[in-house]
Parts: sequence; C-alpha cells; structure tokens
Amino acid sequence: MMQQRSKRNFRVREQLIWYSFLITSILTLILLTYIPMLTAVKYSFYDVSVLGFGDDVFVGFQNYQKLINNSSFLNSIKNTFLLAVMGLLSIPIGFILATLINSLGRGQRQNFFRVAFYFPNIITGASVVLIFQIVLKANNGLLNNALSFLVGQNVKIGWLSDSSYSRWGATILHLWGSIGYSMLINLANLQSIPENLYEAAEVDGANGLQKWFHITIPQMTSCFVFLFITSMIGGLSRFTDLFIIGGNTSAGRPGGTLQTILMYIYQFSFEAPQYGIASAGAIILFLLTFIITLINLKITGFFKKEKKGGKVREA
Repeated sequence: MMQQRSKRNFRVREQLIWYSFLITSILTLILLTYIPMLTAVKYSFYDVSVLGFGDDVFVGFQNYQKLINNSSFLNSIKNTFLLAVMGLLSIPIGFILATLINSLGRGQRQNFFRVAFYFPNIITGASVVLIFQIVLKANNGLLNNALSFLVGQNVKIGWLSDSSYSRWGATILHLWGSIGYSMLINLANLQSIPENLYEAAEVDGANGLQKWFHITIPQMTSCFVFLFITSMIGGLSRFTDLFIIGGNTSAGRPGGTLQTILMYIYQFSFEAPQYGIASAGAIILFLLTFIITLINLKITGFFKKEKKGGKVREA
C-alpha cells in the first residue's frame, strides 16, 4: 500500500513539473497575446484618444466606417496587396535556385550555395534598406549603372524615389532578403522526393524536363502552398523597410505608394494618436489575412476529406 502511494506521489510530482512549463507558456500567451488582442477588439468600438484615463466613448462601428470611407486607408490596402503579390516572386525564383543547387549533389559545393543564398535572410531590415538605398538610387546607383551598361545609354530610374517605380524598388529589396528562405524550404522538399519515382520515369524514357514537370512540380505542391501562405502573411505585415525608405514616417513616400495597412495603423497609434481607429485598422488587417489564408486552404483542398484504407481522414 505504501509502495503504491509513493508511486502515485511520484507521478503527481512528475506531472506538476510538466504542467509548470505549460502554465508558464499559457500565461505568457494570455498576457502578451490574447489580452492585447481582445483589448484591440474592444478599442475598435470606442473613441480612444488617450490610453488609461477611462474617458473612452462607445461609438459602435463608426471607426470602421471612417476607415472604409477614407481614401488613404483604401489606398494602403491596395498598396499592401500589390506589394504582397509582387513579393510572391520569391517562390518561383527560390524553386529554380533550389533545383539548380540540388543538381550539384550533396557536398561542399551545395553547402556553399545554400549558405550564400540564405545569408541575406539573416541581415537586419534596417541594414538591407541602407544597402539598397545605394544600389537603387537614381544617380550612379549600382542597378542603374548595370542597366546603362546593358542598354548602351544612361539610365536614371529612381527605384525608391519615383512613385512610378517605388513598388518595384521595394519588391527588389524584399526579394533579395526572402529568396534565400524560399530556396531553403524548396531545397528541403526537393531532397525529400523519393528517388524511385525518378528511376521509374527514367525507365519509361522520360527526359530531365519531363521528370521536372511531371514528378518534381506535382510533388512540390504542399511546399508551394506553405510558402504562399507564409509569403502572403509576411507581405501583408511589411513595415520596417518601407518605413525607413519613406524617411522614417508612415506617409509611405514617395507619393503614398508604399503606405501599407500597418503603416496606416502606426500613423494613428504614434504620430496622430487615435487608438480606436488604429485598433479598427488592426482588426481589418487580421480579418483580411484570415480570409486569404482560408481561401488558399480551400482552393488547395486542405479541408477536403478522402477515404483511405476504409477510414476517413483529412487531406
């Protein structure tokens, strides 16, 4: 009897140790994520000019109506989606690079290119912007000099200062920092494809291009879905690089072409505090991100059920 009791006490103590780790994580999530999120939902229905003084006035959906009828906010939504979609170029470019690196075989050469292409991903956003302000400047910028050499005439495009090209300049900057991550994820998925599929195709007389189209790309579907979702979420939350490009303001210079939803939220959080409007903008951004993710999962068949071995399972 004493032995059973001691065993039970030991199990309780052991479980308490594990629960203590869980409780710490749960409390951290509640205090730093869920409470601020619910507070933002609450503030989105109030007129809040100064936090912590209890002078909040309930206004219902007026903050949302102001945003929907505001041309600057609608323009920030357009900019956010344009930049996010343009940033998706990192997926095909990363896939092509991963295919080329994978063809080198596993060895020192592959390791070198993996590190070389991923290295820009670890550089801080502010440093990247400072580098590309030199690369993309209109007069004697490195990119314009290269284009001038190729076309045989002087090219002076303000990639970050001309509103006609600023989104492309910001996309070039974004791609330089994100292609390495896309390449690494694609490469990991490429190396997980069973070799016997390629061997069977080779026996059937398939050439390299046919194997790439009929085996490699179909096997990469789940990887492309993952990269699409993460790239879109990352694109919808761009802030630091665009903020610095615009001269450390939320105006989205030049000409408001780089003002995203996050920058608009920042404007009404710190530059011209109207916390109710800022909270409403944050909720709208969350809903847009949530809807895009759901649509993508629906299109890719994530929610479909299929029968396998007589059992129903999630696809």
